[in-house]
Amino acid sequence: MQQALSTSVQPKAPSPDRLAAGERVAARLRDQIRGAIHTDPLMTYAWSGDASSYRLIPAVVVFVNSEDEVRAVFRAARAESLPVTFRAAGTSLSGQAVTDGVLAVLGDGWRKLHIHPGADQITLGPAIIVAEANRALKPFDRKIGPDPASQATCKIGGVVNNNSSGMCCGVAQNTYHTMARLRLVLTDGTMLDSGDEESRAAFRASHSAMLEELHRLHHEIMADEELTALIRKKYRIKNTVGYSLNALVDHHDPLDILVRLIVGSEGTLGFVSEVTYNTVPEHPFKSTALVPFPDPQAAGRAIIEMANGGIQVTTGVTAAEYIERRALATVEHLAPMAPLLPWLTENSPAVLIDVTAPDAQTLAAEVAKAEALLARHGAAHVDFSTDEARSHALWDIRKGFFASAGAARPQGSTMLTEDVAAPIERLADFVVELRAMLDEHGYEDAVIFGHALAGNLHFQMGDDFSQPHSAAKFDAFSRALSELVSVRYGGSLKAEHGTGRAIAPFVEAEWGAKAYAIMHRIKAIFDPEGLLNPGVLLNPDPFVHVKDLKLMPQADELIDLCIECGFCEPACPSHHMTLTPRQRIAVTRERARLRATGEDPARLARFEADFQYAGMDTCAVCNLCSLRCPVGIETGTMILGERARRRGGVAHSVARFAADHRGAVESMMRGGVGLAETARTVLPGPAMEAVTETARRLSGGRVPRISRVLHRGPGAPRLREDRQDPRRTGFPVPIAQSGRAPIVYFPACPSRMFGAPKTSHGLLPTPDAMVALLERAGFDVRIPDQLNGQCCGQPFLSKGFPEEAVKVGDALRQELSALSENGRLSVVTDASTCAKHLPEFPGDAVVADSAEFLLTHVLPKLTITQKLPVVAVHHNCSAQRLAEQPATEAVAGACAERIAVLTSITCCGYAGDKGLFVPELNAHATRRVGNDIPEGCELGVSTVSTCASGLTEHAGLPFVGLASLLEWASR
Repeated sequence: MQQALSTSVQPKAPSPDRLAAGERVAARLRDQIRGAIHTDPLMTYAWSGDASSYRLIPAVVVFVNSEDEVRAVFRAARAESLPVTFRAAGTSLSGQAVTDGVLAVLGDGWRKLHIHPGADQITLGPAIIVAEANRALKPFDRKIGPDPASQATCKIGGVVNNNSSGMCCGVAQNTYHTMARLRLVLTDGTMLDSGDEESRAAFRASHSAMLEELHRLHHEIMADEELTALIRKKYRIKNTVGYSLNALVDHHDPLDILVRLIVGSEGTLGFVSEVTYNTVPEHPFKSTALVPFPDPQAAGRAIIEMANGGIQVTTGVTAAEYIERRALATVEHLAPMAPLLPWLTENSPAVLIDVTAPDAQTLAAEVAKAEALLARHGAAHVDFSTDEARSHALWDIRKGFFASAGAARPQGSTMLTEDVAAPIERLADFVVELRAMLDEHGYEDAVIFGHALAGNLHFQMGDDFSQPHSAAKFDAFSRALSELVSVRYGGSLKAEHGTGRAIAPFVEAEWGAKAYAIMHRIKAIFDPEGLLNPGVLLNPDPFVHVKDLKLMPQADELIDLCIECGFCEPACPSHHMTLTPRQRIAVTRERARLRATGEDPARLARFEADFQYAGMDTCAVCNLCSLRCPVGIETGTMILGERARRRGGVAHSVARFAADHRGAVESMMRGGVGLAETARTVLPGPAMEAVTETARRLSGGRVPRISRVLHRGPGAPRLREDRQDPRRTGFPVPIAQSGRAPIVYFPACPSRMFGAPKTSHGLLPTPDAMVALLERAGFDVRIPDQLNGQCCGQPFLSKGFPEEAVKVGDALRQELSALSENGRLSVVTDASTCAKHLPEFPGDAVVADSAEFLLTHVLPKLTITQKLPVVAVHHNCSAQRLAEQPATEAVAGACAERIAVLTSITCCGYAGDKGLFVPELNAHATRRVGNDIPEGCELGVSTVSTCASGLTEHAGLPFVGLASLLEWASR
C-alpha cells in the first residue's frame, strides 16, 4: 500500500491532453459566457484548492451567472469529455469543490435574496452568504435553519449541496427539513422549479422515465423492512455520508423524492439555482456561558441530559459546544477566556452553552433550569451572561477553532479535519474513545470540539504529506476511525461536512452493500455520463482519501499559519477579479516550492510574471483579511514585503527624491488635478477620461487615469485671522490667555490634495470643516507649520518603500509631538488611514481619528440645526481596522433622519492612488454599491477623501467627508 501511495499522494499538474481540452472548452464558451474564463497556470492553480486537505488543478475555470450559462458549460464540457464541478465559497472540508476538469465558479448573477411577506420564507440564490441572509431576516426575529460555523463566508449553494447544519441547527433545521422549494438544472439542461405547478407538470411529461425509476426504487426500499429501518436510524442523528436516502422513505411522489435527493448530493446530480427556505425563530433573548467541567465524562453526561433525547428545541438550551482541554489551550491567551482560566485543570473540557427564549421572564426560568442541571453534573463554574458583546466574543472563538487550531499545527504541515457523530446517549464514552484513538495513531496534537447536542464532534490535526509514510499513517487512522464510528457506535463518519473525497472509500462500510448499490443507481439515474463531480461521494478507488493531498511548504512567516480556509475572501476587494488572500498565499507557497525544488523553471517564471498584476498590483493591501482570519494573518503585509523586494534601484531613487521634495510633489499633484478640472471645462468629461485611460493603458499603468469626479483639493485650512500667526508658527499660547482649550489638528495629505464634489448644500472642504467644527466646539486650533508636504508615510509604504515611509512618518510624528507639547495636547486628524498609520512611528503625540473625536469631544457641544432625510455611510478599511464603525454611524446619524450603511462594500479598492493607476479594482469592489443606496438618498460620507472619490464615481451620488456633513448640520 505504501508503494502505491508514494507516487500519487501529492497533487500533480493536469496532463497536456487535459490542458488542451480545457482550452477547447474555453474557446467554446467565450461567446456564451459573460464572466471570466481562465486557463493560464497562475489562475488555475489559484482555484485548485478549497478548505479541505485536497488540491486538484482545474483544466479551465469559468464564472457562470445564469442557467443558460450553466447549460452552455454542460454542453462544452460534454463535447470535450471533461467533468464539471460547481463552486460557491470553496469552504468545503471534504474535497467537494476541487477538480482537474471544468471548475464552474458562481458569479454575482446568483445573488438573489427575497423575503416573503411575514418573513416565514426566504428565497435565495446560491451565491448568497448565509450571514447575509440572516442579517436580512434579523429585523423579523427569524433566520434560516442551517448555521455552519463558516456562515460569514459559506454560501447557500454549498449549504444545500452539503446539507450543512451547524451549532444550533441539529437535524430538524437543516436544509433537507426546512427547504420549501428548489429550482435546479439537470445535466440535460432541463430546469425544474419544485414550487411551480407548470414546471412540475412539464417535468412529469418530459422526464416520466426518470421519475418512474425513482418511483420503482422507492417501492423496493419500502418493501425491505431492514433497509427502511436502517435509513430511519441513520438520519436520527446528523449524517451526510452518501446520498440522502431518507428522501426515498420520507416521500412518495417521485418528483418530491428527486428534489430531496439533490440536498446533500455535493453537486453530483444537478445544479441548484435557487432555494426557498422556511425560516425558523431567532429569539431575541439569549444568555451564554462557557462552562468548565472536571473531566470529559462529566461534560458528556451533562450534554446527554441537555440534549432532551435528541429533540430539537427553540426555547431553552439551543446550543452546547463541547471543547476539549487541548483545544482550549490554543485560545486561552484570548481576552474572553481569562475568566475561565482559574477553573481549568489539565483535563478540563468546557461546554459553550446558549439558552434562548422569546422574553426575559422565560429566559430567566430556562437559565435557572440549565444552572441546576449543570450543578448536578459537577460543572466547575457556571456564569451565564446576557452581555451580547461577551456572547459574540465567545462564539467567535468557537467559530474560529477551525482556523485557530489549524494554525497551531506544525509549520509546513497540512491541516486535516473530520466530523463524526454518535448517538447522543453514548456521547460520554465516544469522546473518551475518540481521544484515545487519535493519540494511538500519532495525532497527539489533534483537538476535539463540536456540536455536542447533536452528538457531533469535530477534530483536526496536522501532517506533512511531503514526508514519507505520512499518507499511510493517515490511511491507517481513517480505516480505524471508520470502524469506531460506523461499526462500533453506529454513528456517522461525516455528520455535516459532506462525504467528498475524504470519506468516499468508506461509504459502503457505513451503509452496507445494499444501500451502497442504491446510491450508485441514484447517480446513474441523474447523471449516466458521470459528467458532474465524479469521484466525489462515490469512488471505486479505496485510496482516494490519501491522494492529491495539499502540500503546505513554508514560504513567508507572515502567512505560514494559513490553512487556506477562505474565511478571508468576502472581505477582499479583488475577490472574483484576480486573487483573494487565500489564493495569494496558495500561489506564494507554490512559487516557494518551485524555487526550492527547481522542478519546473518555465512554470515558475510564468507564475512570477503573472503574479505582478494578479497578486500585487490588484491587492489593496487593506488587510481587512486579517479581521476575518481567526489568527489575524495579514496577507497585505506580505504583499508589501514583496513589493519592497521587487523595487529596483531607479524606483528607490525616485522614492527618495519624492520623500525629500514631498512639498513640491503635493503642489504638483494638486496642480495636476486642478489642470484636469480646467481641461474638463473645455473637453467633455467622458472624452477627458477616455484620453487619460488610453494613456494609462499605453504606458503600462504608469500614467494615472483622471476621472470626472476627481477635484482639486483645498490645501491647508484657513484659521481665523486674529489667531493665525501664533497657531501657524506652533508657539504655545497659555490656555488662560486664549480662554479656549488648545488642540492640534493635522489635515491629512489626501484631504489637502483631493477635494469633494460640489453639492447643493454648500459644504466646506474637509480641512476647513474640521477647523470650523473644532472652533465651534470651543477649541483653540493649531496646525503644523509649513503643512504642504507633511505626510504620515503610508503612500510610500503601500508602494513598497518602507525606508522612505519611516523617514517621512518620523518627521511628521516628531513635529506633532512638539506641537502637542510632548503629548500634553490632543492631536486629531481627518483621515482614518493616517490615524491608523501614525502610531507606528515614535513620538509622544497620541493621534485620534476624526470620527471618534467628533463623536466624543465635538458633537456634544454642537446644536444640530438641519438634517438630511438619509445619508449613505461607507466604512473604509482603516476605519474598520480601528473599529470606528459605531462612531462614524453615530456622527452621521446625528446629521440625518436615518443612515444607510454600505453593506456590499468592504474596502472600496481605491487604496490610496490605485483608483488612478488600477481603476478597475475600485470599479470591481464597488460594483454592487447601487443596491445599498435607498430611494431619496442624495449624499454619502466617508472618512477618507480618496475613498469618497471612488464611491462618488460608482455610487451615482456625491460622497463627502464626515466633518463636512457635520459642519453643515450644525451651522
